[in-house]
Amino acid sequence: MPAPAPTVSVADPRTFLPGVWQIDRQVHDARSREDGRYIGTATFLLDGDGLSWTERGTLRLGSFEGSATRTMAVVPSRPGAAAPWEVRFDDGRPFHPLDLRGGACPVDHPCGEDHYSGWVRVEHEDLMVVSWRVTGPAKDHTILTRYTR
Repeated sequence: MPAPAPTVSVADPRTFLPGVWQIDRQVHDARSREDGRYIGTATFLLDGDGLSWTERGTLRLGSFEGSATRTMAVVPSRPGAAAPWEVRFDDGRPFHPLDLRGGACPVDHPCGEDHYSGWVRVEHEDLMVVSWRVTGPAKDHTILTRYTR
């Protein structure tokens, strides 16, 4: 899925992301026809050559309501990679490449038999938007996340 036209170029996420961002994530599960929302914070901290990324908040989806957290890292890509940065899960597994030099980039992640595809876009200095379309035998979701300072 192509990203909309970008508005802010980010050469180095270490100069753009650090700090606390508010998260507003909207989730639509097409199979169950349920809408959900995750409200919380994302904290980006400088960590070596990259950043640690921790999200904490509350997820409401259908009859479920509970706290949810995740920890990731934004790290320099290996030499020869197409994107200068990548996002990794807390156990070190790759999540997706990250290249915001043009203000936006496509993102893609196989997850077992399911597939996540979407984009990351920096709309202005205090707003980053991430969109995912998740398809496969276990999921049929759309996810739109707005990170604001």
